[in-house]
Amino acid sequence: MQFEWDKGLETGITALDADHQGIFARIDGFFNRCNEGGESIEVIAVIDALDSYARKHFSYEERLQAINNYPGLADQQKHHAVFIADVADLKSKLETEGPSKQLALIAKGKLIRWFSLHIKNMDKQFVSYLSERVG
Repeated sequence: MQFEWDKGLETGITALDADHQGIFARIDGFFNRCNEGGESIEVIAVIDALDSYARKHFSYEERLQAINNYPGLADQQKHHAVFIADVADLKSKLETEGPSKQLALIAKGKLIRWFSLHIKNMDKQFVSYLSERVG
């Protein structure tokens, strides 16, 4: 089950869109590694890469929001923390249960759904805010 990037997820900010696509690619990498029967250590390495990439992206996004005095920054930070906690929970399950197709399906669905909704709602609100400031 490959995730297909949807142009409806694009924010219009090239750097954010590239990062978002990178996060989705890492989620797919996790899913594919589990389905291929990857060893726990390999799958955990993919989750670590997702965690690192997401943290870097969230930091960039939050700095961009802070520089622009975005009033929704605190809410963004809370939502970002939820994603990071979900990834940490997934890693913990992988360490105790090992990779499985069932865990991969559940996790991928949850992470993709969370991130898609986050982009469509919160990130696009920020882009609208930026547009109004520049407009």
